[in-house]
Amino acid sequence: MKEAVKRLNLEYGFNLSEQEIDLVAKQAEEAALLFQPLFEVDLTDMAPLTKIDKRAKKTTTTKKGKHERVRPIRTDNR
Repeated sequence: MKEAVKRLNLEYGFNLSEQEIDLVAKQAEEAALLFQPLFEVDLTDMAPLTKIDKRAKKTTTTKKGKHERVRPIRTDNR
């Protein structure tokens, strides 16, 4: 993990110190352990939790074009 952080440091020019690189690598390893059980869950035969109801009618807000939107009212008295 430390090598990946070093690579990102060079690529994006974060200018991290060696101590900061160690800290970020340690936090990334802890996060990987935390999420490992989620990665092991097999969802291949599961249906999505939400589905789109194609029988639902469109509302007027979805029919408005880009230039037909109503501007929000300012409340900061500018």
